[in-house]
Amino acid sequence: MVMNKNKIQVVKLKKKAIKLTLYFTLMIFLLVGSSCKTRFRISVTVPPAILLNEETRKILLVNNVTQDNSPDKLITQALHGQAINGNVAAAEQSIIGLIRSFNDSRFLQGQAINPISIRNKKEINWLRIDSLCVVHQADAIIEIETFESDAPIGGTILANAAGQRSSPLRGWGYFNVYIPATREHLYRLEVGEVFNMPIGGNTNPIVLLNDMMRKREMYGQLGNRVGYSAGMMFYPNWIWVGRTYYNKGSAVLRRAKRPIRNGNWNIAEQILLLGIDSRNNKASGRSKYNLALVYEGQGRLEDAIFMAERAAAENGTRLAFDYINILRRRLHAQPRIVLEQD
Repeated sequence: MVMNKNKIQVVKLKKKAIKLTLYFTLMIFLLVGSSCKTRFRISVTVPPAILLNEETRKILLVNNVTQDNSPDKLITQALHGQAINGNVAAAEQSIIGLIRSFNDSRFLQGQAINPISIRNKKEINWLRIDSLCVVHQADAIIEIETFESDAPIGGTILANAAGQRSSPLRGWGYFNVYIPATREHLYRLEVGEVFNMPIGGNTNPIVLLNDMMRKREMYGQLGNRVGYSAGMMFYPNWIWVGRTYYNKGSAVLRRAKRPIRNGNWNIAEQILLLGIDSRNNKASGRSKYNLALVYEGQGRLEDAIFMAERAAAENGTRLAFDYINILRRRLHAQPRIVLEQD
């Protein structure tokens, strides 16, 4: 009887040992497998919504918003006997926002010039545009034609009565774009923003007066945001994304690890191009996949999709299949605004 119990215990111990062995083997396999890949965050470029000629560098900025073409029925306040038009104040700051945005692009430059008529009714005055660009040595003109906003006084008063501490101020700038060299143009590009105005939160007359007087400054900040957002549509921007790359499998993959990690895309591209024709199927596929990631980092989404498709079709690289869909979604999700041509 004792012998049977001992045999049963031995069998149980053997089964437990087998289970532990399988468990540790699986863990080692997962660790070894995962060590070939590294997950990290990179900043990748998003192509501009509006593609300009590569030679475009200097852009003239014209603010043609006036009391007449931008009637502000939303708020008027007597100041030195004149009516304040919040839309006019916003348009003035939109120019500042455009200049600031172009400066941040590091290759575009904006220069504000005096208001001047660009159109004869609906016809574009290309002769005048040509002349302005020659005089100022510029490549394009952006005109703020009108500015509209939505923040009725009643809304602020009601918000104060309700004890709220902020009231939304919405604004839309309408921009026209002219490229003299190619006769390309864009009419009434709409760019909108929302600015939450801080308010007093009660109906005390002095508080209400202060809120109203503060609105001019708020319109300016709104216009600045609209101008900056409009400027961002003309140059590539950067976003953070999570990506996985292969760091082992060949000497090429190991050498490309640091440049990829540090975002040195040009160097990584040169290294990985040496590995895409490797006779080793796994190394070739991983090099193509990593090269697709490099192309994404450079903002070359179509090239990235092509290389990821090669990695999937020619080598069966596992990560490439999901990556193709990610890249396609990024490509199709980008806004595309096409310039018209006379």
